[in-house]
This record gives sequence, C-alpha cells and structure tokens, in this order.
Amino acid sequence: MIIYYDSYCRLCTASSSLWKKLDWRNKLTFQTFRALEDYPAEMEKSLHVQHKGQWSKGYQAIIEIAKLLPALWILLPFLHLFKWLGLGDYIYGKIASHRRLVPVDQCQGDACRIDTKPKP
Repeated sequence: MIIYYDSYCRLCTASSSLWKKLDWRNKLTFQTFRALEDYPAEMEKSLHVQHKGQWSKGYQAIIEIAKLLPALWILLPFLHLFKWLGLGDYIYGKIASHRRLVPVDQCQGDACRIDTKPKP
C-alpha cells in the first residue's frame, strides 16, 4: 500500500511516523504527494492511499491502513461502526479542514510579516 500524505501538515507526518513504527510486516510505503510533479488537488484536502490498484481517501483510507497493521486490528470494529454511523467521515472532515500547514500559520508576531509598502 502506498500512503500519500501531506508533508506540510504536522498531523499528517506524525500519523505517518506512527503507522511506519507499527508496520513491522513492511506492508506500507510512504510518499509525500508534495514531491509529485502533478498531483490531484484533492490530495491537499485528504489522505489518499493506493492498494492493489484501488484508491481510498479520507476516513476510508484510515480504515484501509488499519487493515494492514495488526496492532490496529482491535480498532477495526469501531472504525467500521463510526463509518456506518457517518461519524468517521464527519470527524475526519472536521479535523482535515482545520489542520495547520507549514509554513502557513507558523509565524508569531511580525516575524514573517511582509511589508507591502514601498520604502521611500
């Protein structure tokens, strides 16, 4: 499985690092979509995975990842229940729409301010 994650997103990179540690069977490959020359704009909005020619995104991608990581198998019934109830996609959407990107939102005070007034 190839996991296409956003390397500008701290949550995305932290999640990928955790999944990599749990992948003792070496079933996952990680690729930042930012390194691709031409990627679909949809990848900026949600996690994408490709496995055996099939694409999954968002909450469904998390379920597909959990299927390949034995340490997460115990969570699968709950993940599927949340999917069935519509909560999984809803919560995923809320988190994805409020995530912070680097370098966006990383400045404090005037540290990154760009002066738009020309100097005399």
